Amino acid sequence: MALTEEESAVEIVLALAKAQEARDLSTGSHCRRVTRMAEQIALRMGCTFREIQDIRRAALLHDLGKIGIPDQILHKPGPLTEREWAVMRQHPEIGARILRLVHGLSEVAQLVLAHHERYDGSGYPYGLSGDAIPLGSRILAVVDAFGAMTTDRVYRPALSFRDALAELKRCAGTDFDPKVVDVFLEMMNADSDGMEDVG
Repeated sequence: MALTEEESAVEIVLALAKAQEARDLSTGSHCRRVTRMAEQIALRMGCTFREIQDIRRAALLHDLGKIGIPDQILHKPGPLTEREWAVMRQHPEIGARILRLVHGLSEVAQLVLAHHERYDGSGYPYGLSGDAIPLGSRILAVVDAFGAMTTDRVYRPALSFRDALAELKRCAGTDFDPKVVDVFLEMMNADSDGMEDVG
């Protein structure tokens, strides 16, 4: 029996997620944690079913573009140089280009493209600010940062949940949408068990 267009898109999303995980196991587990948190924030912010679906898929695939980043940069056991960062910063555009090839994922591609934009306009790739950044991307920025901060890296240990939440609060209004940060903090305060699950 032929798959519907929606079913085909779901199968492609899952295949891309598996490809991403095969390249970098830590990226796969990070993306699953980010997906759970992003979905909860989107629900709390009153997003529609379709918006939540797009945000879920974008969260799962937000690092897809790292498939196009050379191993010596992606797996470097230490901080990146400025030149290496310039290469790493291409991953949202690479991911968006891949996703645009799949019918039905153009909105997901837009969210992936903008997930490293900053609320004050200092992010990349386009320097978007405020509400010019799609809400899904603003949600992804918060949960992606929290996931990254609370994960051990070769060049630095993970922050505690408390310290990571304090950093999100400190950067609300500059790096992050303050409304999204407020919802995230409320969610974490309301569900301390959930905090153990997302680390």
